[in-house]
This record gives sequence, structure tokens and C-alpha cells, in this order.
Amino acid sequence: MDIRKKIFIWLSMSELELGTLYDMLAYFPRIEELWELEKYQGKIVYALTGDEFRSFMAIKESGELERVINDLETGNIGFVCYFEQNYPEKFIELDYPLFVVYYRGDISLLNGNNIAIVGSRACTRYGKEQTDRFSKELSKAGFNIVSGLAEGIDGCAHTGALKANGKTISVVANGLKSIFPAINVDLAREIVATGGVLISEFYPDYKPKGFSFVQRNRLIAAASEAVLVVEAGKVSGALHTVNFALDLGREVFAIPGNCNSSASEGTNNLIKKFYSMCVTSPQEIISQLNCTQNLKLQVSQSQNPIKRTDKISNLNETESLIYNMLQTEDAHFDEILEKTQIEAKKLLVLLTTMEIRGLIRKLPANYFGKKD
Repeated sequence: MDIRKKIFIWLSMSELELGTLYDMLAYFPRIEELWELEKYQGKIVYALTGDEFRSFMAIKESGELERVINDLETGNIGFVCYFEQNYPEKFIELDYPLFVVYYRGDISLLNGNNIAIVGSRACTRYGKEQTDRFSKELSKAGFNIVSGLAEGIDGCAHTGALKANGKTISVVANGLKSIFPAINVDLAREIVATGGVLISEFYPDYKPKGFSFVQRNRLIAAASEAVLVVEAGKVSGALHTVNFALDLGREVFAIPGNCNSSASEGTNNLIKKFYSMCVTSPQEIISQLNCTQNLKLQVSQSQNPIKRTDKISNLNETESLIYNMLQTEDAHFDEILEKTQIEAKKLLVLLTTMEIRGLIRKLPANYFGKKD
């Protein structure tokens, strides 16, 4: 296996924050040097604490990394690294993109027209009925349904899509060698068998933890053009998904619930705060998304009359500034810092992600230039 892939799998197996790992990468002229990290402990002293360094090294030294690599080479679970061409475009928009996306099924669905349907595990009959209704109709309209394979609303969303012969995307909070919760094992198999896909940011043997469900929710939001909340209590994981969606500029919709039901308290609060989110029929969502997509297309065509290459088709404003700057001449980090006015630490991470994606290259003496 290519050394860069091994390194990215290693990175994905760490429970260190993604921001911390990106900070560490910024200290290396070439990512490949990370494979001999033990030689560079002093070099990354500002990125990792001693305990963080030891925990990261333990993944490799214990043989766990090699075992996971050997397991992946059987092909039972697919994976794509950040620097590869088929890496999901929507995940590039995350502040810290995943180093590896693990999957079973058709990963190309992540680049399609996707709508997330989320809500409470302890849902009511009303919630199940509305989830089934919306999931079926949105599937028939050509949208892929995204959810988290949990009990309750999530499971109903996947099942509704399957009933309508649609495709569904399940983003899970655990590794793909075992499905959680066990009650949805058969559903997971059916999703893959009918052309859908299971997605995880966690290596195949990973057991779910409390924080991994929150991380899963940000991927549900990132994978979708819009998020529909069916039922959510006052404190609900679905509300985390809403916050991630708003941060990413996604559309958010909510179905009003019984005002006397605690199962709908969070949903109804969303509607009171953002009344424009309220929907009572799937057609309202379809119409809104069609309008939004047409507007984005018009803006894109007016701003970019020349067709851009795949590599730069989804750069944000700051990335475009840096990319265009380096097409004419190499630039020192300090010069880029002055022109972008980004905090130094954040700029290091941004330059690192652009290097990983093959957009720019890192040069000696803290210079950066265009990719050869």
C-alpha cells in the first residue's frame, strides 16, 4: 500500500482532535516524513504534548495500524483518502476534512442530491408517519436520503427511501465491521444491497463512544444539501446536526409537532426561532431547494464564465486567492499571511490541506508555490 495512504489511515485511527493533527502535519515539509515520526519528536513539540505524541505513536508501535491496513487490503471495506480524486467533494467544506472516509457500497452517492432526515430515537407514531411520508416523496423526487442508522427517526428515514426504491446514505458513529445498534444490522445490509452506502470516519474495528455520535452528525450535515428535522426533544443530537448544517450554509427544515409532546419540543423551538424552517409537505422542500440550486447556478455562471478544472472547482474565496497568487510566483508564508489576514495557525492548516489536495506545494524556507 502507498505510504501516504498508510499515514492517512494512521491519522484516522487517532482520537486526537483533527485540528491538532493538522497542526502536526504543518511542521513537515513532506507528509511522507511522518512515517518516521519518532525521529522528529522535537520538531512537533508545539503541536503535540508528550502524552499526545506517545498515544499517537502507540497506534503504530503496537501493530494495530498494520493489522487495520492488512484488513483493508482484503477489500471488504472501501476507503478513500483526502488526497485522492474520488474523495467526497462535500467533505472538503469541513473546517478539518477527514483524512480517510471508510465505506461499504456506492460512495459516489455522496456527490449527489442529498437530503438528511434526522430526529429522536424515542419518536412517536406521528414522527414515524411523517418520516415515512417525507422520505418516500423526497426519494421519488430524485433525492438520496441521508441519516444516521439509529433507532427511531433515522431508521424510518432509511426504510422510507427503500420503500420508494430510492437510494439512502447511512453515516455511522462506529467502524463498519460491526453495525450499531444491532437491531439495524439487516437494514444496513439492505441499504448496501440496493445501491446505497454506509459511511464512517472511524477505522473498521472502532467501537462507538459518546463524542463519535456528535462527530457523525457533522458528516450527516456535510453530506446533504438540506437537513429536515422531524421530531427532536429539547436536548437532542438532531439539534447538533442543525447547528453543523447552519455553519456549513445548508438549508434546514422542520416539521411542526404536537405542542404538548416533549418529543417535538426541540423541533417546535426551532420553528419559533426560525419560522422559515417550517414545512408541512415534501413539495415545499423540493421547491425551495430547486430555487436555491437555480440561484447558485446563475451566480456561478456569472462569476465563472470559464469552466474550471476539477481540482479547483470547489475552492472558497481565501483558497482561490492563495491559489491564484501562487500561479505567478512563489510566496513566503509571511507574505500569504499579510494578504489573507488569516490567523497564522489557521493559515498553516489551510496551506496544509491545499498541499494534501495537490493544489500547491511546500518549498524550503517556508515558501509555497504552484503544483508542478
